[in-house]
Amino acid sequence: MKRFFTKRQKKILALSSGNVCEKCGASLSKSYHADHVTPFSKKGKTILNNAQALCQKCNLEKGNK
Repeated sequence: MKRFFTKRQKKILALSSGNVCEKCGASLSKSYHADHVTPFSKKGKTILNNAQALCQKCNLEKGNK
């Protein structure tokens, strides 16, 4: 199973989120993260239904929770 989202998946996530972080609402920069809602380490799949666009700060704070 693949761990990282593709460039295409990341672009879809950014567009579907309105180019804002889905946690804090900040505008996404070029370094935004495609995040697993259910962490990969807890058997979360790398698919769009298990993904969200987060700013770098929110994703790094989240960890594998």
